[in-house]
Amino acid sequence: MKKKFLSILMAATMAASLAACGNADNKPAAESSSVAETGTEKETQASESQISEAEDTITIMVPPVTGTYVESLDGWIKEYQETHPNIKVEVIATSWDEHISKSTTMALAGEAPDIVEASYSTIGTYAEMGVAVNIADYLDSSVIADFDQNALNYMTLDNTLYGLPLYISIQALGGNREMLEAAGADVEKIQTEGWSYDEFLDIVKKGTTDDCFGFVFANAGVTTKDFVSIFGVSAGITADFTNDLKYSYTSENMLKLLQAVETMTKSGYMPDYAVEAGQRLVMLETGQAMVSGKAMPLFENNVKKNIAGMSDGSAAEGSIEMEYVFLPVPVMDNVTESCYGTTDGMVVLRNNNTTEEHLKNVCEFMAFLCTGERVAAVDNELYLSCVCESGRTAQESYKLDQSELNAKATEREISLVVAPPTGITAEMSANAKTIMDEVIAPKFQSLLAGETDAQSVYDAVCTAAKEAFGEENCASGWIQ
Repeated sequence: MKKKFLSILMAATMAASLAACGNADNKPAAESSSVAETGTEKETQASESQISEAEDTITIMVPPVTGTYVESLDGWIKEYQETHPNIKVEVIATSWDEHISKSTTMALAGEAPDIVEASYSTIGTYAEMGVAVNIADYLDSSVIADFDQNALNYMTLDNTLYGLPLYISIQALGGNREMLEAAGADVEKIQTEGWSYDEFLDIVKKGTTDDCFGFVFANAGVTTKDFVSIFGVSAGITADFTNDLKYSYTSENMLKLLQAVETMTKSGYMPDYAVEAGQRLVMLETGQAMVSGKAMPLFENNVKKNIAGMSDGSAAEGSIEMEYVFLPVPVMDNVTESCYGTTDGMVVLRNNNTTEEHLKNVCEFMAFLCTGERVAAVDNELYLSCVCESGRTAQESYKLDQSELNAKATEREISLVVAPPTGITAEMSANAKTIMDEVIAPKFQSLLAGETDAQSVYDAVCTAAKEAFGEENCASGWIQ
């Protein structure tokens, strides 16, 4: 396996920084998991005998996980310090755009934050850099047992657990119910049974007008990965690697996906330009799009707030009354339906000043943030179910403002999430990310603009992948 791609990634990250100064079951990992209860919480935590009482300072770097996360974090730190007065916590708040580059640059300089928010796709980079920590060495087994095993799998590489999950996020499509039904869609059936790609294409064709795209997907810059990952399930691509650990994007499925994009842009059903992340929901809210992605269940609340803002002028300009519906990704021929899911959580990193006693303190504080009422508050705001038993218990008294059909669609999509295959190494993960960032993303933008064709993009991906992984480790033909 070659490390050329990772080296390029590290060099690019450092250069950017210097120039300037991102079918799972629902069972706990073990039946003995402890449960947090309102009022008299029995929190999952590391053994008290293992925690030093000496003064210690922990740094944590987080993007806006939710709209109120950083503010809430300040309160949770004060709560933690009531029982751990020796612990001080410094928060480094970042934007989503700068989060990954800032954390990796600090890590390369030996100054990594102790705790960093990370998604499954970025864990491999930290592990390959040698700064990620096996948290199982510092946490009591009861802490880990509180979490669902499928969620822990997303935080694991090379059989090493590098962090604790905050949630499994399901990401699919969202739409304007009235527009969809006017285009001939049986929305309730689609939400409960799914739909074929041919059906989807026919509906977005009918929903496309001079003033409205049938389909819009955020795909500018780093969000290109969102399209490939989320809409990729329509072509049967559920992860960067197949179950036998072959690189997925060299399969015929990838070519089929790229050809679908080429068809939709040339036909005018979707924009032939990159759409920023913030644009796609606004386009839905203002009637410029019938179906949008990526979409999550929580967007129902966003749309309701925007409509409420029409009376006081706080809504997006040109907003319309609409009912938001959460939709599955359509399925192409010879594909088993699935839903893209990913896990975001907290990972622990080493820096030049890290000690063993410090790591024990860091891991205990991280466990506090990822369990009980803290994680329940996060997941409630995101319209998601907790992935630990203590969090689910804390959620029991909370009721989401969600339509019955969207709630059922959400549960259905959760049941369709396929966990990543086991056995992926840190090097494989890091190289896959580099190909996505440096080959797929820019080529995809050219495809949208009509500057290249699907076959040329596919050929470029295959060339890069075979150089990084070796031809024998790249998928060929149609994968199931």
